[in-house]
Amino acid sequence: MPIEYLRDGDIIARDIISYDGGVLLRHDTRFKEVFKSRLIERNISEVYINDEISKGIEPTEIIESTVRQRMTNDIKRQFDKLKDKLELDISVVSEITTTLMEQLSRKEMILELDDLKTNDHYTYEHCLAVAILTSLVCDKMNMNIYQKEKIVMGAVIHDIGKIIIPKDILNKPDRLTKEEYEIIKTHTEIGYKMIKDNKELSPITKLAVLCHHEREDGSGYPLGKGEELHIGTKIVAACDLYHALISDRCYRQGLPINEVIAIGQKEAINPSIRKIIENLFAYYPVGCMIQLNDGTIGIVEKNTFSDIKRPVIRVIEKEEGKLIAKSKLNLQDEHQLYIVSRYYERC
Repeated sequence: MPIEYLRDGDIIARDIISYDGGVLLRHDTRFKEVFKSRLIERNISEVYINDEISKGIEPTEIIESTVRQRMTNDIKRQFDKLKDKLELDISVVSEITTTLMEQLSRKEMILELDDLKTNDHYTYEHCLAVAILTSLVCDKMNMNIYQKEKIVMGAVIHDIGKIIIPKDILNKPDRLTKEEYEIIKTHTEIGYKMIKDNKELSPITKLAVLCHHEREDGSGYPLGKGEELHIGTKIVAACDLYHALISDRCYRQGLPINEVIAIGQKEAINPSIRKIIENLFAYYPVGCMIQLNDGTIGIVEKNTFSDIKRPVIRVIEKEEGKLIAKSKLNLQDEHQLYIVSRYYERC
């Protein structure tokens, strides 16, 4: 529910996590109007609430919030080590990678934007989100476990070079100057230099750090390589791009999934990887209210991989000024019906 529609007394259905991993509001908390400004300040635009019409609909967390927070903190500590000119603890990076892969192996998942959306001020959360996407893409490509682990580990530390970039450039709310953009671009080579002599890291992992801004047509940086790039690098590069598009940046809000996909299709990234990523994201998250082309209002109950744009919905009708849950409707069986928009009205 968009926060502008929240009312005093609404029950929060899911922990609201800040972009640095802290819990702002816990589930089962009753919402108060005074919370609204606090959420707006942190660029949080929507939250899950419990109400009668959505009873029994449970959006699943892709990774448990406590586990996610612990991994984010571990990434930060490792980045801080390098900033202090100390060595990476590869056992910790490996543990983050293994934990993440185990969490994601529980079942097939369709991602919702809230699962991955972050604020670009926090490089650590971005690295974790890119690693999540990378792991899922590797699974879809039937990557063997040994190669997958090396690629995902590269995603975990891919932006490590940003710890050297001045914060006033990283967090600049306006368009970067040409000189500032050139400074930003150095983070790939800086990160690579930090780890290139580490014998515990695979060359595949190191390449992900160096080449995650390369493109298939050679238009990326720092090497300007194209199709000859390692498949792991191509995966991390694509996941980095898509996560950057869905996330709030210091100069814009995160983009809706339809815009993300439209932009992604214009980028020179591997077509097979692009298609996998596009099919990972739900257009309409479980629990959101939608309106069909015939005027029917509903709540999304379930998304399916077979047709990501046609979920199972719970039909909602107005009776005596209240919204009442009615029948279930599988849009894959109702070809004349389709979703036209999100729906936000409350009675």
